[in-house]
Amino acid sequence: MQKLQLFFLLLLAVAVNSFASQSIRTIPPQSEFDASHSYFIGLLELVLEKTAAQYGPAEVVFTMQMEQGRAFVELERNAGLDVYWAGTSILREQRLKAIRIPLVKGMLGFRQFVIRKSRRLDFTQITQLSDLQKMVACQGAHWPDSDVLEDAGLTVMRNPIYENMFKQVAAGRCDYFPRGVHEGRAEVAARAQAYPSLIWYQELALYYPFPMYFFVAPDNSALHQRIREGLEIVVADGSFDHYMQQDSTTAHLFPLQKWMKIKTIIIKNQQLSADTPVHDLRYWVQPPR
Repeated sequence: MQKLQLFFLLLLAVAVNSFASQSIRTIPPQSEFDASHSYFIGLLELVLEKTAAQYGPAEVVFTMQMEQGRAFVELERNAGLDVYWAGTSILREQRLKAIRIPLVKGMLGFRQFVIRKSRRLDFTQITQLSDLQKMVACQGAHWPDSDVLEDAGLTVMRNPIYENMFKQVAAGRCDYFPRGVHEGRAEVAARAQAYPSLIWYQELALYYPFPMYFFVAPDNSALHQRIREGLEIVVADGSFDHYMQQDSTTAHLFPLQKWMKIKTIIIKNQQLSADTPVHDLRYWVQPPR
């Protein structure tokens, strides 16, 4: 009788465990003004929902705030994080497992500028790369963007703390902070009281092919496969485009064709892997060369 009871208890434990929700650890917002964080969390949750039938339920949980360099170390060690999203580079794809489907259709590579209102006239006179090379950009210390800009002959002031770059522009320590076109408008609006001198300059774009990917630890093949399959599903069934069109972070990007008409300075991204599928139109929007 005791053996039979033990058997049924074991069956119950297995059943309960099979329906238990897996916790997927990632970072909380970088600051109270982190306008785009909810977009990536929502997309990750959509992917987990689309794959729940095959892989089981999962929930996203937040760990602690950390700058990008430390986040990649934690992810590589498979210690405090399970998934992290960021712009890619050859080195990052060597260290970690990237799910190589751009999370905003490659729009991260379309950059416009956070500047001071008093500098608007200066920026209206920029027509080519050599003009922009006279300016100083603020960028993240560990962001691949910083290397991309420097490779193009642009001057970069690096800072490890995201919020400080807005302070530096407002204080005149740098001339502009290039942000993805899905990011900058909301970021400036969120800081209107803290930095009333800042504006989102939209008359010029800087472009380089630069996808934002989900990354997982190099030995976390199961999560890599689940996220990749989930992203393929949402791309194929149209829910990826629907999500972008409905989310407040990216809704203003549509129609995407309008970005082909803006004055754009195009530079190379030498930090991008040569086999990046940039010509797969299911994933990418790119300006005419």
